[in-house]
Amino acid sequence: MNTISVTDLGKSAYFLMHGYKINNIQNKSIYFQVEESKEDEFKEIGLDYLSSEFHRFDSCLVSLKKIGEYTTFSKNSRFVNDLGVAAYILMHKYKLLGRKNRFIYFEVEDNQESIVKFNDMIFEYLLSDFHRFDSCLMSIKKLNEYIFER
Repeated sequence: MNTISVTDLGKSAYFLMHGYKINNIQNKSIYFQVEESKEDEFKEIGLDYLSSEFHRFDSCLVSLKKIGEYTTFSKNSRFVNDLGVAAYILMHKYKLLGRKNRFIYFEVEDNQESIVKFNDMIFEYLLSDFHRFDSCLMSIKKLNEYIFER
């Protein structure tokens, strides 16, 4: 059994989703236990992550964390208060309007069909692998914080 370090949080969450076990966390490095016979597969999964929708989702998450407060919204705006949901919606080409406090606003046409489609996307996220990926991201972050608080 070998230990391989990964410094990218998104890639680490992707490995975790693929069943690889974390052995340790030190500073910004996450160490995975990898059987010798699976090292090539591990490397391939790491490369696959870079062209995956999960990498795009992670990029949306990071971008959303950086947007500043903006408070002028039209009647065609809808909001969510969860970063993961917002990233999922952003991935689906909804126009981002801004943020106020913890609320992230998107442009949604002012008709019943568009509003229902937007709301359905929120529930769709909860059942998606993107929610699972986001949970892996958060778990690694919390584990990292826990280890350094000791």
